[in-house]
Amino acid sequence: MFRCVYALSVVAGVAMLVLLFRYRMPKEWNWLSLGSFLAFLLIADSKLAERLVGGGKVHSSKSIVLSVIALFGPTVAASLEAISVLIRGLVIGSIEKRKVLFNAAMLSMAAGCAGLVYQALPWARDFTGPGFLFPLLVALFVHYIVNTLMIAVIMSLDTATPVQAVYRRNFKSSGLERYLDAPFSAIVTLLYIQAGVWTLLLYLFMVLIINRSFKLFQRMKEAHINSIAALTTALEADEPYTHGHSYRVSKYALQIGRAMGLSDRDLEILEYGGLLHDIGKIAITNEIICKPGLLTPEEYATVQTHPTIGADIVEQIKFLQEASDIVRHHHERPDGKGYPHGLKDGQISIGCHILNVCDAFDAMTSDRPYRAAYSVEEAIEELVRYRATQFDARVVDTVLKLYHQGEFGIIEAMDGLGFELLHRA
Repeated sequence: MFRCVYALSVVAGVAMLVLLFRYRMPKEWNWLSLGSFLAFLLIADSKLAERLVGGGKVHSSKSIVLSVIALFGPTVAASLEAISVLIRGLVIGSIEKRKVLFNAAMLSMAAGCAGLVYQALPWARDFTGPGFLFPLLVALFVHYIVNTLMIAVIMSLDTATPVQAVYRRNFKSSGLERYLDAPFSAIVTLLYIQAGVWTLLLYLFMVLIINRSFKLFQRMKEAHINSIAALTTALEADEPYTHGHSYRVSKYALQIGRAMGLSDRDLEILEYGGLLHDIGKIAITNEIICKPGLLTPEEYATVQTHPTIGADIVEQIKFLQEASDIVRHHHERPDGKGYPHGLKDGQISIGCHILNVCDAFDAMTSDRPYRAAYSVEEAIEELVRYRATQFDARVVDTVLKLYHQGEFGIIEAMDGLGFELLHRA
């Protein structure tokens, strides 16, 4: 099936180019301008690309592709996309050979479809006012749909992963960043019409500054994550039965949070909370934490202080303060029998509910001194048994849905998708 879809995609891309050259041939070719736009595509796609979670690459040059569509039409845009991919794959060698034809065909299809839609809409050639922004936005949406759909399907087949999981892991985003290419494209288009191709240098400078700022932000975020990882490593160093627990809980929480439609910021807070939810145990003696048998009432009362201790620690770190609520209340229950405050359903945030389920699921599916690990099926049966009492019903239902779709199981190592593709973000 993978080879069949791959071949069909390549044929579709070639057919798109043939039809465009036959029926949408430009009246003239400005080779200097086209060479300049192609050079920018190569620079942006080779130097400014960011890796997807699953191994593909997100490119920052979609605004240039949209500008080519507006200025020169779909034939030129599709051709430049194909040439750019072929040069990077066959000459520069930045793309694996087996992926070159698919990427060239896929980006040609996306540019061709977006360009045809752009030209079919009103105001497409009227650059005297803001009217051309409407077809530009529609073309951007069409490009995104074609690009994302073709990648998601081929990655799904290549990795035996459901299409929905591929999309959630790599492409789902919230907010307006998906549409920022439209105003950038409008700037490039209007500058080119007003002053010529040299204005691409202004745009390149602007993109380089934005890219550098983004990379600095990413490095700062990685430093924060590394700090958290160091804290959790110190916490679990003396606990062989819970080694990796915080990491797994954070990953389970992200899976569920994405499926429930949480925003990017809420997912980030959820990840921090998952990594740090047990940090308060650092103040509890190993005799209690690592005790193989049942705890006495006094020992259990001591363990129940760890959410409060952990939240107090997290609140002292500025960039983690928003995660303190999750750390403090991840043992609260919908029926009010949790701790430390005995909150009930309406008083508990969805992040706390998610972490409560993930914490319990990982505990059940891990070996303990007093019992062997549960299977996934047995753990889910427990979640269902205590649905709406110990565990939030919405979260349990989401876990069940993901499990029946084959998207939820025991995490042992970082997952990765193997088919590296090009996505214009």
